[in-house]
Amino acid sequence: MKYFLILLLFITNTALACWKAEGSFAVDGETFKFSQKIDHNKEYKFPGGNFILSMTVTPDGKEMNNLQYKIEEKKGLKLILVTHGTEELKPKKKTDIFAKGEDGQPNSIITINLVNI
Repeated sequence: MKYFLILLLFITNTALACWKAEGSFAVDGETFKFSQKIDHNKEYKFPGGNFILSMTVTPDGKEMNNLQYKIEEKKGLKLILVTHGTEELKPKKKTDIFAKGEDGQPNSIITINLVNI
């Protein structure tokens, strides 16, 4: 009986932390879409052309989540930072993030919708 309860608790906690992230990111006039099942506190990378979006979603209370993002550009064997930051997200609400580029880098737009699955 103890093992069953522990297993049930583990399955319930993992199910609550499961999200589907849908959206796109645009850099320098190019737009790239993504759709991925994600878990809290794990980093996910989405390639698009010469750019890579890295993001991590962490819980911040009942109704909010924090999104940490970073966009890098591949130039040869190097990754050049385009932009990075943190934004608050509400579940089931499409959010547009307008990110200013680092010095000499283009601005970016990240559109994301988190859906609890």
